[in-house]
Amino acid sequence: MEELKLRKIFIAALLTVFSFSTVTTAFAQSYEPSLNVNVNDFEEYTFDDILALEPYVHVEDGLFILNENTASEAGIDYELIKGQQEYLNYLNQQVESNAISVSQDLTIQNLSEDNQYQKTSAMLAKASCNGKTTGAEYHWWGYKTYLNSCDTKKAISDSNTVAAGGAITAAALGGLGYWFPVFLAGGVISGLTSGYFWLFATRLDANNNGRGVIVDMTWATIYDMTPQ
Repeated sequence: MEELKLRKIFIAALLTVFSFSTVTTAFAQSYEPSLNVNVNDFEEYTFDDILALEPYVHVEDGLFILNENTASEAGIDYELIKGQQEYLNYLNQQVESNAISVSQDLTIQNLSEDNQYQKTSAMLAKASCNGKTTGAEYHWWGYKTYLNSCDTKKAISDSNTVAAGGAITAAALGGLGYWFPVFLAGGVISGLTSGYFWLFATRLDANNNGRGVIVDMTWATIYDMTPQ
């Protein structure tokens, strides 16, 4: 009886792995964001530079509004303001298509979350992984993603593969696009380099202390990373 039980658990684990691969690949192929930002224009900025725009962002009639004139008068760089406005336009498109909703406190609720991926990831985590994995959570500045210890290792491997491949394409980015959707945006892809992904993989590895990582990724692919 015990042997039969263990065999069923083993088979279930294998099916979970296959399901995980299928769901991730399908998402990467179907996700087509309309955000067009050339990340080369924002290399000089930091994560804190983007967060400094928060006082000039508010919600009106369920849509994000950026007070560009006030931000400019406060000394915020023109290029940064325009980049943030492009991302808010993208978020507002998602609101109008009922993919997300936004609150007065700037928080965002995802109305079309891929629950199958979340359940699959949770099953894997219970089996052998530490920490938790979530799909990318929308924020006015970008996305927050939790990766458990196993998914962090996979993201490291995927990042190194992209870096070694030379050409940066949506197909090459594959599963990374689920965890970090901004990687699949048209204008963003054209500005990404192998060096970026080498460094990204290194940072993931350095912050994975056995329980996974938390990655805050802005619309300009500037990120902040901490251990779970």
